[in-house]
Amino acid sequence: MTWVILGGAAILLVAVLAVVRSRRGGHVASPVIEPLALPLPVAVQPTELKVSEAPEVPTRLVLAVDDEPVFAMTMLDEVEGAKQVAGLSRHAPSAFGRALEPLMQVAPSMATAGMANSRQLMEVVINGPLVAAADGNGFRAITMGASGVQQNARLFEPKALQNVANAAAIWQLASVAVAQKHLADISATLKRVEDKVAGIQSMLEEERAALIDGALKYIHSARQAMQQGEFLDRTRDKLEDFEIQLEQAGTTLLRQIERESKSELERDTVGCEGEYQSALAKHQALAVRAAELVACAEVRLANWYLCSLYPDRSKMLESRMQQIQQFMGKVASVQKRLKAALNADCQLIDARFTPDEIIAERRTHVRDEAKSGNDALRNGAKRCATIIARVQTVADDRSSTSRLLIETDGKTPTAVYLSHEKPTLPPIRIQNEELVACL
Repeated sequence: MTWVILGGAAILLVAVLAVVRSRRGGHVASPVIEPLALPLPVAVQPTELKVSEAPEVPTRLVLAVDDEPVFAMTMLDEVEGAKQVAGLSRHAPSAFGRALEPLMQVAPSMATAGMANSRQLMEVVINGPLVAAADGNGFRAITMGASGVQQNARLFEPKALQNVANAAAIWQLASVAVAQKHLADISATLKRVEDKVAGIQSMLEEERAALIDGALKYIHSARQAMQQGEFLDRTRDKLEDFEIQLEQAGTTLLRQIERESKSELERDTVGCEGEYQSALAKHQALAVRAAELVACAEVRLANWYLCSLYPDRSKMLESRMQQIQQFMGKVASVQKRLKAALNADCQLIDARFTPDEIIAERRTHVRDEAKSGNDALRNGAKRCATIIARVQTVADDRSSTSRLLIETDGKTPTAVYLSHEKPTLPPIRIQNEELVACL
């Protein structure tokens, strides 16, 4: 009985569900379950994964003005670097002071990973005339690698690039490079001047002796600072102060020599002893003044030689050099003046009752005393002309291309190499015939 009831309930439930489905769907659902229509599998084409390559490391940085190169910095491999530095003079980095700092900020960006913490060489070429004419705002920075020109924006920190692209920084580096080429000549020049001054130190007028001695000591200090790459404005200003003081001292000596050379001799009524003694004293004093004038002129030139090595784009250097040449011409003309005065005075050493042998002996004595002054003027004029030629080569070097190679350990410079080629000095451009006649 129970089974019959359960069977009837089941039949009733199925009927009710069928009616409900027929009302909702409008048809009777099939009791057969159809499989879902799945899309057929499609073969997937394999794709290559693109690995982002690291930016190419630049090997050359060029700064240009109107597409003309002003500055170029190139990384060299070890083999090429060894060839480049062979036979070049090696300098300590301290000789360039802080002038190398902008380059060192860029160097790590140009060094490959394989060269890290190893010996690296950078060649730096600076075009002098263009740097001198640049205003600092017209540089166009270009980086170059194996594939040609690259964009510098993604390769360098803007601050580092801005520092190295600064015209003042490039001019400073070029000035230090030029200075290093001339420091040996300046040292030799100072040694010659000191030797000459030491020989007449006891005869120098006290105030002028103090000026010459003070100027020489300061020039030495400035030269030593320059060897360490220091170019301070106050040092340059002090050297220019000495230039003015030495010019005033030299002008005073020229006037003094002119005045004393015209002084008349004492005259004896009988014999020529008075003429002889006064001529002897006169020309001994003139010889001392002549040696003093030469010393003053040489110190002045040595001072200006050092002063001309400081960074300066003004036109004052050239005009001042012309004034110095004119002064040196006046120094050379003193020879003629002293020779004329000597001949005139020797003619006055004469007397009717004095034997000819004594007259000749006295004249020879006076000429011998005057000879030291004449020799000092003649040799001094030649040395001054040589220094003038050296100063003129500074201007030539400053306007030419400067080339140096910097050796680093990856971050800091360890050595700097400069080409110390010594070509034949250009013709001396002296604008005074008196000085030319002494050569």
